[in-house]
Amino acid sequence: MKIGEGAVVEASIDQLLIEKISDPQTIEQLVRLLDKLEHVTFLLDMVEHFMRRGPEIADSINELIVILRQSLSKPEYAMRFERALTAVQQMQEFLDSPQVQELFKSDVLDVRSVQMVGKVSRSMLQATTETAQTGTKRIGLLGLMRALSDPEVQPALNFVLNFARHLSKELGDA
Repeated sequence: MKIGEGAVVEASIDQLLIEKISDPQTIEQLVRLLDKLEHVTFLLDMVEHFMRRGPEIADSINELIVILRQSLSKPEYAMRFERALTAVQQMQEFLDSPQVQELFKSDVLDVRSVQMVGKVSRSMLQATTETAQTGTKRIGLLGLMRALSDPEVQPALNFVLNFARHLSKELGDA
């Protein structure tokens, strides 16, 4: 009787296995697993390599902890660490402030804005240098009219006028 029962149990296990393997979802999962088998093998090799190097890694970590403890026992290193930690906390408070968060949301840090500030800064420095070399000259109404028609001044003048127009819109006064 036991032999017969074993055969029935074995047949039902075979039947369950065939049904499970024939299930479309199981087939799809097996295909995906086979497609990724190379990655799984690589991952297992990495884990095996890591496990072999486990004692070496643990020794390195222990050495680092010993060095850290020795360094922190010296007052100057402890003070440096405390200062660094305080500085990091203050920087985090500054970065979390509503003003800085608003700055990040605005266009102030946009690449184009930063590039424009660079151009304006270079122009101001060049103008400062030229003015220092030539001295300040008195420019009358006719000199101003001539300067306004200067081809080198026209792009900057157009920029200033467009800037004034857009600034008025931003301020809500237009």
